[in-house]
Amino acid sequence: MENELAVFKMNIDFGRMGNLEGVFVAKKSHVKCLIDNKIEVYFGEVLGKHSEIYGPVEEKDIKIISEDPQVIDVIINHDLSSGYCPFDYTFVNAGEWAESIENTDDMTVSEAIEIILGEVTK
Repeated sequence: MENELAVFKMNIDFGRMGNLEGVFVAKKSHVKCLIDNKIEVYFGEVLGKHSEIYGPVEEKDIKIISEDPQVIDVIINHDLSSGYCPFDYTFVNAGEWAESIENTDDMTVSEAIEIILGEVTK
């Protein structure tokens, strides 16, 4: 059976404002859903006051760096994730997939993806 979890590295370039980087463990299906649905992650003012950083995570911005179960366990068990994880933030411009959800205020990207993939009910 294929391991659903993987270690990902994200690096999103926001031009002269800066980059957002992160290393985290996530389900491969969740990353695919994030990219395929063009979910715009709202990171807030992470690159300075009034920066208002948000946008979709594209395929070029994120890559798998390990699928080794032992590496995944070490990162999870020793809290070695670092930087920014798009699943921990809210989203903007939800799109068609959110039309049937009653209240998306303060919903994280992770919660939205679980609903999209039918892992939880609305």
